Formats: sequence, C-alpha cells, structure tokens
Amino acid sequence: MDAFMDPGSVAVIGVSRNTGEGSFNVIENMMDFGFKGAIYPVNPLAEDIMGLKTYKDVKDIGKDIDVAIIASPRETVPRITRDCAELGIKGAIIVPQGFADADAEGKALQEQLTQIARDKGIRILGPNTLGIVNAFSGFTSSFMPLLREKVPVGVICQSGIFFVGSSIFTGMMGKGIDIANGCDVDFADALEYFGRDDDIKVIFMHVEGMKQGKNFFEVAQRVARKKPIIALKTARTQRGAQAAQSHSGSMVGKHEVFEAAFRQAGIISAQDPEEVLDYTKAFLNLPLMQGNRVGLVTFTGAGGIILIDTLDENGLEMARLSPGTIKKIKDLSPDWMPIDNPLDIWPALMKHGMAHVYELALTGLLKDPAVDAAICIAIAPTLPKNQHLDITGVIKKTAASHNEKPVVSWLYGPNQQFISQGLEEGGHVVAFPTLSRAARTLAALYRRAQFLRQPPGSP
Repeated sequence: MDAFMDPGSVAVIGVSRNTGEGSFNVIENMMDFGFKGAIYPVNPLAEDIMGLKTYKDVKDIGKDIDVAIIASPRETVPRITRDCAELGIKGAIIVPQGFADADAEGKALQEQLTQIARDKGIRILGPNTLGIVNAFSGFTSSFMPLLREKVPVGVICQSGIFFVGSSIFTGMMGKGIDIANGCDVDFADALEYFGRDDDIKVIFMHVEGMKQGKNFFEVAQRVARKKPIIALKTARTQRGAQAAQSHSGSMVGKHEVFEAAFRQAGIISAQDPEEVLDYTKAFLNLPLMQGNRVGLVTFTGAGGIILIDTLDENGLEMARLSPGTIKKIKDLSPDWMPIDNPLDIWPALMKHGMAHVYELALTGLLKDPAVDAAICIAIAPTLPKNQHLDITGVIKKTAASHNEKPVVSWLYGPNQQFISQGLEEGGHVVAFPTLSRAARTLAALYRRAQFLRQPPGSP
C-alpha cells in the first residue's frame, strides 16, 4: 500500500486530452491537488497533455515508475496491466467499470487481473475505482476534483461517493482507499496500512461485501486495539445485495454475520451517514466513556425526560448523583425545587445568574465519580440580540478544564447550527442536533472502552 499512497512517479494510461471544467482529467486533478512527483501521460493520440510529454505506450517511457493509473477500455486493461508488471511497476489503479460489476465477459476480465496480480507480483487496486487520496503527500488518482484536507481521518470504501461526499459522511478525509471491485487489494490490506499510519487517528470503512473475511477479521482485531474503526455496512437487504452485485461485484453475505464479526473485532457499526459523522467527530475529539452513567445539565425538564428514554434505548442510564453534587445546586435553588439528575437549573439561574450556575452544575457532574459523561442542554438564541442566553462559552471552558470525561450537547432555539459550530471549536465538546444522536454517540464511546478493557482475542 505504501507505493499507492505516496508514489514518486506515476504513469497515467488512457488519460484524456481534454482539460478544464468537466473534463475529468486525472492529471489536471493531481496537479491541482498538489502532487509533486513525476507524471508520465500515455495516450497514443496526443503529443502533449497539460504541458507534459505524452507517450504512445507505457513501454516507451523508459523510466522507473511506482504506480500506473489505467483508464483505458476494459478489454485492454489486462494486457496493459501485464505490461506494467513486467516493467517493474509496483501498483496499478484500474479506473474503468465493466468488470465483476457487469456481464460475464467483465467477470472473466477481472479474473485475469486477479491472476496477473498473483503471477506477476503487481498490486492492483480496483477495478471500478477512484483509487487513492492522500492529502498529506498531495497525491490523488481521482478523476473527480477533491478538496485537500490534512486531517487524521482514513476512509476505506467501495464507492467514490465516500470520497466526493466525505463532508456528509466523515465530515473530512485526509486519506482514502477506494477498494471498489477488489480484485486484489482488499479491506485487510487497507486496514493494515491505516493501522500503522501515524497520520490517521480514526478509520472509517464502507462495506458492501468482502471475500477474505477471516484475514480481515484477524487484521481488524489488531488495528481496533490501536485506533477506532467505524463501519457502515450497506446492502443489508436482499434488494440492496442485488444492487451491490451490479455496483462493485461484491459477495455480500448476511448482514447479521457482519454485525457480529464487527462487534467481536471491536469495530463500531454505524447504521446511516449521520452516525458515521457523529462517531467520527466524537472519536477525534472526546475521551472514551468508561462507564454507562450519564449526567445532564438542563434548562428544561422536558429535555431531561426525552433523554431518559433515549438513554435506555442505547444501553446507558441516568447517573445517581452523589449528595455533594446535589447539595451544590440545592443550595442555589428554591426550597420547593427537587434537585436530582437531570439537574434542572432554571430556578437557580434566575436568582444567581446563568453563567455561574451552569458552570457550577457542569463542574459538579464532571467531578462526580458516579458520572461517566455529561450532556449539556442549552439555548441557541439569535445573536447578538440575545447574547445573554448563550452559555456555550461556559460549557467549552468547563469541558476543557475537566477533559477526562466526554461532554456533549444539544442546543435548542433558532440559531442551533451556528452556535453548535462555535461550541465545537477547540475540540472539547461535540454538539448534536438531537438528543437521540447524542445518546447513540456516547454509547459508541462506551462500547469502545468496553472492547479495550477485554484481553486481546476475547469474544
């Protein structure tokens, strides 16, 4: 995988002569992305592409090449790949569709590629792939233009949507490997690479299906001890499985088997793109949740009731607060006000001020040994008119001062998105648009802590 992720020289075989908007020119995208290595275009109908000398055949280049990006018609791909292997090229990224994702002829062509990889020692990524993205080295093989973000998130997928649409899945992507049809390089290879990559702190996998399940499982168990792995398993239904066969040619397998294997390997399973985004942010920014007890600070009793229901659904519970934590808020509240978890602090703050009471309550929760995580409910007011109702500065400051436990929030009001973004700046709090998403994410942090406490190899 190292040759794929950080090549010094690349041959682009079958590259388009067209450039500019709508051309999907791989070389143009590589240059825009910041690739500094040598690029050798191969196109028998051109003399010059993007100011680079263009060759009729890969065999005409006569220089050392690390990786070949092959974008020629499918029937030519096995021959070109074999030529690349015989020239000593270490890896081939095969872009075209029409292999195991298509008809009988395509399946036979893909079998030839698998055999070439075995016989000649060249590693093959794809076919039907966008290939590689490495924002750290500046290399991309994608024919779709992508943003370069040096962030510690690694993506392994079977569809280019997770490259192009990373903002709605992981939120950002520092490195990506599109397995696609997976004729040679598979999930285990990609996972092994990210497991030892110091640039990557969180790994996300999109899985339609896989072939080498046993090998993957063994690798996943090792890597999950080092870094969080989030998996989105698609093709869960019969119709979804049929669609996956024509999309990436995947052998899908039973969804229940994947879920059980993920749990045993320590992989956090996500059910939809929202969970992928939530879990990624949480694992990047929050400590793990060592127990399942949650404390809540709220302005509204109704919010507490909503939370109790969703905690139960996710295997979490409301913490039984220690007497000292309760007393701090009780002393500030009217005599008639019962104080417990959830900590409803509205009557107290009406008398003693919002910032003072919220900081006291949240600090009490985070110091309480009976609490494993805190959820903050607060108002997201219009600004600057109702600045006095915005308590997020206090939440950020307090969470940063007591950062051994995860702090998440749900803000309600007309300015939720903007104020939530501000609350997340600094990385000590993650904000969610609903309490149910906050609870699911805390449960993911708790499941990972449970996995890491188990001896390696435990079921």
